Amino acid sequence: MAVPKLLGPLAFYVGLLISVVTAFVAEPSGVLYGVLAVLGIIVALLNITAKEINMYMVSSVAFIVSFSAVQQLVTAAGSTIPGWLSKLAANLVVLVGAGVIVIALKAIYQLAKAE
Repeated sequence: MAVPKLLGPLAFYVGLLISVVTAFVAEPSGVLYGVLAVLGIIVALLNITAKEINMYMVSSVAFIVSFSAVQQLVTAAGSTIPGWLSKLAANLVVLVGAGVIVIALKAIYQLAKAE
């Protein structure tokens, strides 16, 4: 039985929705991050093809690193990031980061088996 083509994009949209909603109404928890990580892995496994590995990795790492840099810049300037925005970014980092781990392992495996 083939996996429906909409499952990967649906997992991404559900992950985004959960990330946004919980940023406003819930405190971060292991369960929340676990759900987001599983959705991120599903997105990576079902959506990212061999041709898209480099673009996915570069854009994902750029997102994660740029959020960290902006957060440090805002803090160094003596300001603070609103709590909901910080929670939203953390949620998105978990969603994207879990997928990056899977795709990075996939890329390493492909490189290791190459002749």
